[in-house]
Amino acid sequence: MRRPIRAVLSLVGVLAVAGCLGGGATSSPSNAPPVSSVPDSVTATLGRYALEYEVVDEALAGRAATAAADASIYLAVPLLTTGTQAVLELRGDLSPVEAMDVSGSSLAALSTTDDALFGLSRACLSDSGGYAFCARITTFDAGIAIDESTEAFDLDHHAIVLDEDRDGFWADRYVPVPCDDDVYPCGLSDEPLERVYDCEVVHVRAGRAVWEWSALEHFTDAMLDTASGTAVYAPVDPFHCNSVQPSDDGATVYVSMRHPSTVMAINVASGDILWTFGQDDSALALAVDDPDGLLGDRAVLSGQHDFRWLGGDRFSVFDNSSGGAGVARVVVFQVADGTATIENVIEDPSGRESRCTGSARPLDEDETFWAVSWGCSESGVSVVTADGREAARITVDLEAGVEKEILTDVAIEQPELGYTVSYQAVVGPPGLLG
Repeated sequence: MRRPIRAVLSLVGVLAVAGCLGGGATSSPSNAPPVSSVPDSVTATLGRYALEYEVVDEALAGRAATAAADASIYLAVPLLTTGTQAVLELRGDLSPVEAMDVSGSSLAALSTTDDALFGLSRACLSDSGGYAFCARITTFDAGIAIDESTEAFDLDHHAIVLDEDRDGFWADRYVPVPCDDDVYPCGLSDEPLERVYDCEVVHVRAGRAVWEWSALEHFTDAMLDTASGTAVYAPVDPFHCNSVQPSDDGATVYVSMRHPSTVMAINVASGDILWTFGQDDSALALAVDDPDGLLGDRAVLSGQHDFRWLGGDRFSVFDNSSGGAGVARVVVFQVADGTATIENVIEDPSGRESRCTGSARPLDEDETFWAVSWGCSESGVSVVTADGREAARITVDLEAGVEKEILTDVAIEQPELGYTVSYQAVVGPPGLLG
């Protein structure tokens, strides 16, 4: 039996970075002046964390700041750090509103409610660094507070969604399963395996797990056969869950699995997979209608992240296009009568694929602008229009990161990892950094 969450949070030190722009965290992005140049104070604020800010299109950046008058963008930067890290609140043009130094917390996923910002630490990392076994929920109401008791749930660091009453959460975890003849994916490796890692999705309420779902129990052998043939499949980690989001009524949960290059809708009451979208070709797979040919001649998804329910029957997903599939992109689609109809595709204006991590969130109700973390890529984090024009970007200055000694060895040795700005670019209400 897992231990319940304790109500007491352990408060650690917090440093509000001097020189932050636009006043306190309650400043509204709608008051932002038109962008004409990058102020020295912006450069200095971001430079502490080896980041660079660029206005790509001045007119678009001004429009983005106006469109996102009631929203801010939140980043945990840089991602692959030796310890030095900040959480940034940004306007719609990516200029800083507030910065909180959270050095030592090693944050990955972020999530917002109407009145709070939450994160997950990258505690108890796997040998590969790709997932974790005891991530801890972190809050930012009045400085940074880490709830050590959430280690008891063996959480991974990829996904955290808080219930609106803040008395529960949805997350994922990686569960080791010893290999034997009954564990089908163990036989899909060229080398003998001691174990494989199941993907479990969990809903916790009032300190106990009230719902748990296992991928091993719901994937068919045929689905796993298909998954094993994808470009990013990993035998020891056949699923690699990286995003979890429930519907507003909690009846359905939407999950992204990187290694099968597939996203899915799960019925919470029965645990059944309702449908899949991606490289799965089972009977559960949605037919794909692409009337404008937006997807091109390539796999629908490859190593994707951040599968998001947009409300109603509409969804978005950040397609990393890992494994040489092509340019990283955002795919927006509608689901009806067993068919996914492609509404929009936004490609990385820099023309790069993304090896890992990443997200895509609309900035405004009309989805005119999107905040996109291009993940493990030199492209960093961008604000782009729905038709793919870039307004502004934040990138990692890799040389500065090396000089400041704030990047991990793997980030230095593998530059596509070192250029990762933030696991996600999360859109939420302004003023959530206490």
